[in-house]
Amino acid sequence: MVPEFVNLDMPSLYALIFIVLVGLPHGAFDGAIAAHLAAKQSALNLFKFIGYYLITAALVIAAWVNWPKQMLALFLIISVLHFGWGDATKKSGLPLFTQIVVHGGIPVFGIAYFHPADVKALFDVMTFGASGLAMQLSQVAIPIIICLGVVYAGLALKEKSLRVRFMEFLIVTALVAFLPPLVGFAIYFCLIHTCRHILRIWAMLAKVNSPKVLITQALGYTISSWFLGGLAFLFLNTGSIHSQLVQVIFIGLAALTVPHMILVDGFFRAEKRIH
Repeated sequence: MVPEFVNLDMPSLYALIFIVLVGLPHGAFDGAIAAHLAAKQSALNLFKFIGYYLITAALVIAAWVNWPKQMLALFLIISVLHFGWGDATKKSGLPLFTQIVVHGGIPVFGIAYFHPADVKALFDVMTFGASGLAMQLSQVAIPIIICLGVVYAGLALKEKSLRVRFMEFLIVTALVAFLPPLVGFAIYFCLIHTCRHILRIWAMLAKVNSPKVLITQALGYTISSWFLGGLAFLFLNTGSIHSQLVQVIFIGLAALTVPHMILVDGFFRAEKRIH
């Protein structure tokens, strides 16, 4: 694999730190979700959950090392689904589909559209120089997002309940268009996606768990994630601290996002529908 290097400015470095300190911990509530669903029934179930979670994350990293361009493209697609589903307010039909693609697509593919050179450099670092597929995917996605954005505007004009989220879509679009790519993404990921996820999960889990238990569980998983990320950073030797940061943070996010989506968008969302 060919080593790739990137030089980040201070706002972008601060954005990466913001993602690690604020954005990454939102997945730390996965332990509380698992306990809520089944793991609290026995210690064995808890260990099974941790084992499955770590195995899934390790498989993602192994696949990324072997097929980096395909894994980045897949990661972008599942990120669109995860972000969009988290931001959507509708439950079915065209409004739901539109919200998923538009809300999820702008912070993922919109950044590549507005800042192609900067994003290509970041994608090259993540894929060891094989960013072509991800950039092509971005070019295909943008016309779809634009068309559905027009549909979204029409739906928002007709239905008042969609207008607040539509305004949010316009604000996020402006952020990713005018701010450096990592800064725009960090603001969306930390202040919108993470905050919305934590508030939603907290509202449901606090009904059956004490705040102390939830915070303790989240802190435990957060510190563990930071520790593993620190080990990965020390293990890499690319010759560029900035490149190592980008690789550890975003490949690490990919590794955590897959089991996170299975748990949150699969099992937990299914339980919410049942109730």
